[in-house]
Amino acid sequence: MPLKQPYNHASSGPLSSMEQLDGGDVDEIKYNDKMKVECICPKCGQRHIMTFHWIGRGTPRKYCPVCKVNN
Repeated sequence: MPLKQPYNHASSGPLSSMEQLDGGDVDEIKYNDKMKVECICPKCGQRHIMTFHWIGRGTPRKYCPVCKVNN
């Protein structure tokens, strides 16, 4: 049984336009971990802005600074 050779892009011919743009470097994409998000306090209902990483749906429920201290 013959051994399998590793795939070589150079010998496969010219790259398509999508392969040229993509480059296959998915690990190099940088995402902003934290951003300003409008939140609603679950205790008093006040809207306030906090800086954190939010990828969920809707408006996050985070305690406002006043309720966090008095909790």
